[in-house]
Order: sequence, then structure tokens, then C-alpha cells
Amino acid sequence: MANELWQQRVQRAQEAAAARLGVDVSVMRPPRSPSAEGSAQEGKEAAPEPTVPAVVTEAEAVVEAVEPVTQVVTKTAPRPAKVQTASAGNAAADRVAAAKARAAAKAAANSASAAPKPATSRATAAKTKAAAPAAVGQPGMNRREFVTYAWAAALGLLTLEGGLATYQFMYPRFKAGEFGGKFDIGVASAVPPTDAPPKPAPAGKYWLVNTDAGPKALYMVCTHLGCLYKWAPSNNRFECPCHGSKYTREGFYIEGPTPRSLDQFIVEVVDDGNTAVTTDSDKGAVPPPVSSPNAEIIINTGKKILGKPSSESPFRAAG
Repeated sequence: MANELWQQRVQRAQEAAAARLGVDVSVMRPPRSPSAEGSAQEGKEAAPEPTVPAVVTEAEAVVEAVEPVTQVVTKTAPRPAKVQTASAGNAAADRVAAAKARAAAKAAANSASAAPKPATSRATAAKTKAAAPAAVGQPGMNRREFVTYAWAAALGLLTLEGGLATYQFMYPRFKAGEFGGKFDIGVASAVPPTDAPPKPAPAGKYWLVNTDAGPKALYMVCTHLGCLYKWAPSNNRFECPCHGSKYTREGFYIEGPTPRSLDQFIVEVVDDGNTAVTTDSDKGAVPPPVSSPNAEIIINTGKKILGKPSSESPFRAAG
């Protein structure tokens, strides 16, 4: 029974191989079968059982190794049956292996020729190149940048020093006793009394006037067009000879084309280390009070307070 099943499996394997190769099944050499029970018994005794499984196992290994490649060509090929004897198995296995090898080589050649070759288009390469980040150098400052920054810092420092030196050179410095500097009048007792006429100081370009509120230093230049006004003792007032502008003894506008009252310099009264100076207010410059006859009077011609508009003068002539 087992022999017949084995022959059927071998026959099906031969038919399948003939179908794959496209030849008649008669071409395939059939395995030799014993004619009698004695021959079968002799074959069994001649071929011990341990050798048959080894041959069959080797044939199965060859078939299973080639079968995955053959399935690419045809999906309906059945697996070959096991041979009955060692000689029949070797012959059938050789023919099947050769057929499968030729079919596998042909299939591999066809698939290699039909497979599309991967190619990268220029657009794709350009996009990839554009998407790639730009190469950057090592982090930090290189030597060229360091030299550039060093030169810029040196030039900036040189320019700053040159500008500061120029400013200090051109900034006006006035010595004491000359116009633009300070004039030390002395103690308060040396100032003319409040009812005395103004005292001129041509070097400092001011008129020293003593009032009940304190000493004043009126700038000698008319506020109209820069003429030098004079003191008119007959009228007890200042008058400009150029255009007729008139001012009171304290420097307030009376009449004329001038736009404002007289300008005043800063007066400093120093007494026991305390200093009082002329201040500006809505009504004009307010002189510092003299607290002691021994207080020192200093006129600072480098600082000036402008006179108030002529329309705000309390001594404006009725028009």
C-alpha cells in the first residue's frame, strides 16, 4: 500500500515537472518498479531503511530551496512527491532541480530587465539641495572678525577722545575779572546805597544797581538791537540813544520799540559759607538778599537771565 502511494506521488511530481517544462510526460524517465514480491523484498533488504530517509531528506531540501524562486514564475506548481528508492529519487530530483534552476534564472533575468531603475530628477535634487541647511563655520569669532571689531573699537575710542579734546579746547574759559567770568565786588558795604545812581562796570559790561531787595547787575546792551544804552540822571532812568527805548533804574521796560526789559547777570551773595543767588520768577529776576554787611558780592557774567516781555512790565507807559 505504501509503495503504491509513493508511486502516485512520484507520478504527480513528474506530470507537474513536464507541465512546467512544456514537454510530454513520457520523456520523463519513470522509476523502476519491482516485478514481484521477491524483488520488492530483495530491494528492501538491499536498501536499508536508514538510507532512504537521508536521500529523501536531501531531495526535499533541494526542492524547498528552489521552490520560493519557482513560485514567482507560476503559483500553481505543486510540490514534488517523495521518491521510493535512492536511485529514482536522485534522478527525479536532478531533473526537477535543473528545471527549476533554469526557470529561476529566466525569471530573475526578466525581473531585472523589467524593474525600473531609481532615478532622481534635477528638480528633486535641487529641492534637496535647497532644503539642506547652509554650511556654517565653527561657532565663535574668527580672526578676521576679531581684527575688524578691534579696529572699529580703536577708531571709536580715538574719535571720542578727539571730540572731547576739541570740546575742552573750544569751550570758553574766562578768568576772574574779564567778561564771561566772575567779578568779585567785595563786601556788601562797598556796594553803592539804594538811593545812589547805578555804577557802571565796563570790563564786565554791566550796571551795578543796589535795591531794597538786593543788588542787581544789568547787562549794558539794549534788548532791542544791541545798542549800548546810558544812564540819564535828569530823568532818573536808562535811555537808548539808537531808537529811544527807556528803562527804569531797576531795568524794567518803560517805552520804546524794545520787546522786553533789560537782561540781568547772576549775583551771588556769600555769607559764612552760605550762597544766595539771583533767581528767575514770573515778575522778572529776583536779586539775592544781603544778610550781613560783611557778605561777599560776586557778579557772574557767564550766566544771564532774560528780561520779561515789555507787555508784562509794571512800569510800562500808558499808551
